[in-house]
Amino acid sequence: MTLFSAILGIFIIVLLISWIVGYNALIKYLSWVEEAWTDIDVQLKRKVDLVPPFIDTIQPYARQEQYALEKLVEVRSRLTSNHANRTDLMIANEEMNGALKQVFDYAQDNTELQEEQEFHSLKNQFQETETKIKKALRIYDNTVTKYNTKIQSPPTSFVANIHGFYKRKPIGEAVPQEASR
Repeated sequence: MTLFSAILGIFIIVLLISWIVGYNALIKYLSWVEEAWTDIDVQLKRKVDLVPPFIDTIQPYARQEQYALEKLVEVRSRLTSNHANRTDLMIANEEMNGALKQVFDYAQDNTELQEEQEFHSLKNQFQETETKIKKALRIYDNTVTKYNTKIQSPPTSFVANIHGFYKRKPIGEAVPQEASR
């Protein structure tokens, strides 16, 4: 065995180990991205499930707010769509927040509705869920940023290019905050 063969063998082994470690790291980071999205998705589903009882509770009191209630139903259907991408779902969530804000503002002036316990309970659940969504979104965006950094850093960038790992877009940057107004 020559010195060249030994060096070549060691180089190939180091290269193979680096490849395996890089690939496993990318899989781990991608898994974290998907796990972070799952946390958002769970909260969006919870929010969607709150809409029917909320509409049933507020309908007798809010005849003037039919547009906002119809908007809630329309946005709810977009949030349950299987064809919506993540950015579209978060935009729909912001639109739902806008419609909810309109109804909550109306409710402050309606004394009958202010006395309705179910309304307050649902309002608190919406607010709690939105807080959880915002927290999960920050975690998701942070995880995506770490994943993007990993796929751009050598030597994992070579592994990422060959195996088709692509850069993800943090959602917080893509969702216009005006959507809720």
